[in-house]
Amino acid sequence: MVLVKTSLAAFNDTAADWPSDRTIVDLFEAAAAADPGAEAIRAGERALTFGELNARANQIAWQLKSLGARPERAVALKMEHSIEVVCAILGILKSGSAYVPIDPSNPARRVEAILARIAETHPGETPLLVAGQGQAADLPKGLARVVTVSPGLRGLDLFRRENPARAAGPENLAYVIYTSGSTGEPKGVMIEHRSLVNYIWWAKRSYVPAKGMAWPLFSSLAFDLTVTTVFTPLVSEGRILVYHDAGWSHGTLLLKVIEDRAVNIMKLTPAHLALVKDMDLAALDLRVLVVGGEDLKAGLAREILAKAGPGVAIYNEYGPTEATVGCMIHRYDPELDTGVSVPIGTPAANMAVLPLDEAYRPAGPGGQGQLFLAGPGLARGYLNRPDLTAQRFLEIPDPREGREGERLRVYATGDLARWGEDGRLVFLGRADAQVKIGGARIELGEIEARLQQHPAVRRCAVAVVRQPGAAPEDGDANRLAAYYEAETPLAAGELRAFLAETLPAFMLPAHYLHLDRLPLTTNGKLDQAALPAPGTDRPEVSAGFVEQASETEAQIAAIWKDALRLTQIGVRDDFFELGGKSLPAIRILMQINKLFGIEVPVAAFFAHPTVAELAELVDRLRAGKD
Repeated sequence: MVLVKTSLAAFNDTAADWPSDRTIVDLFEAAAAADPGAEAIRAGERALTFGELNARANQIAWQLKSLGARPERAVALKMEHSIEVVCAILGILKSGSAYVPIDPSNPARRVEAILARIAETHPGETPLLVAGQGQAADLPKGLARVVTVSPGLRGLDLFRRENPARAAGPENLAYVIYTSGSTGEPKGVMIEHRSLVNYIWWAKRSYVPAKGMAWPLFSSLAFDLTVTTVFTPLVSEGRILVYHDAGWSHGTLLLKVIEDRAVNIMKLTPAHLALVKDMDLAALDLRVLVVGGEDLKAGLAREILAKAGPGVAIYNEYGPTEATVGCMIHRYDPELDTGVSVPIGTPAANMAVLPLDEAYRPAGPGGQGQLFLAGPGLARGYLNRPDLTAQRFLEIPDPREGREGERLRVYATGDLARWGEDGRLVFLGRADAQVKIGGARIELGEIEARLQQHPAVRRCAVAVVRQPGAAPEDGDANRLAAYYEAETPLAAGELRAFLAETLPAFMLPAHYLHLDRLPLTTNGKLDQAALPAPGTDRPEVSAGFVEQASETEAQIAAIWKDALRLTQIGVRDDFFELGGKSLPAIRILMQINKLFGIEVPVAAFFAHPTVAELAELVDRLRAGKD
């Protein structure tokens, strides 16, 4: 046991200097003062220097302060990718408040639930919502006090441009990010300035090789992966390149990022990497790829490195939202990393990663344990959820050698790991019903709770299944399947639409299977192993089956069948009702464009998601080309 504890202490010897007395606002203002004329952010032909960005953020801060913004007040943010949204984030922080990003694509009822939680924090005060033009139109009146940030930042000249006095300190909230919740309601993870500063200072040292590095803003602001993309360039005198997300999927934006060849550092998920592995990555001036959100397969990393060139560094970053984005890192090495998955590496600066058994003792060599995290990166807890905070944030005896009798605050991740023979941690997956699909964290219980509310559903369960025929190393082949008991089978489109009223698109199952009875174990619990795998037959969708009537329809249907692993597809079937997702849609579109020698816009695919509509569009484009 002593040897194990000594190993654990050495593994977590991560002490490093960091500006613990400063906030993220302090770091940004220092960078802006160092070179105010340097370009900080660009969206197409528009750009702001660091000095201009700071002044515009100040104007928003003064406006918000006049409306009651202050430390510990959470301010909701619902805006699309733009220069304006980065100004708004900084403005909220400069006012002393914490920002709460809400994805504009979220259903209205989910937005209302988040605003209701924020309202509970300050009884008697209407929540503040900073929104883009038209972004609050679908909300009930009186639910929030809306502060509209107009395109071009019009109307801000009434407010001062100089820095307001420092409002928040290192111990105050910086942001609250909502993740999926097992009870059917999303939960808000509260991150303080000290936690954000520790992470960003480490990320700056780990990922940024020089000043002026360009980072693309293309992923959702409500996904904490984007925290790295926004703040690291702002404190390292880099640049943010904005990719506008209105009506586009994040996978689509990524293709545009690659085509533009303008970025040097990218943070993305393995699913994103799989999407671009066949593109000309060598033509980019790429220096660093930071990959996080889910398991990175070594085969995919090897392909990407071969395409991008040996000068590109690929970092695998591990960490839950509750540990401020990332708490472990490993630089991929094709000579040493010969396993199925790229290792999750060693702890980040000032963080501790502890694989422990049920008695909080260190897991022995080769033994399995749950990962517990400690250090300044830990979240404060969950917004207005002291019960859940107490379940996941614990005080335990410090298991490290030489710290007997000391107590340690830890976060119980629910992730399992073991020590490999080489002394590195091997990630083994989850110990509970939480999963990750496409890098997004999902509590299956939240989907089940909503599906159970359908009047025709008696009982239900949601599970992760592999796409039929997928290779074992295919990290993008996981899908959600919903199993339900009902008097008669229900159309997949009906159930999907019901779930979409409250759940974001990434949480919608791809498969809906009707069962007479859910399988149970001998002790009455759901028998996960007995749930049938989705077949390759055409699911029940809202449209009746219509056979292909033209060669173009037949060719497009064949591509769909291969991508969705279905034996039959009708020309009026909706792609998304069949279980399609945005990333497979983009791959399908790339195949269609290559086959027919045309360029079907991605937005057109989403606007015409049936074989018949796509075939008609393809024929028109081919005729115009001739």
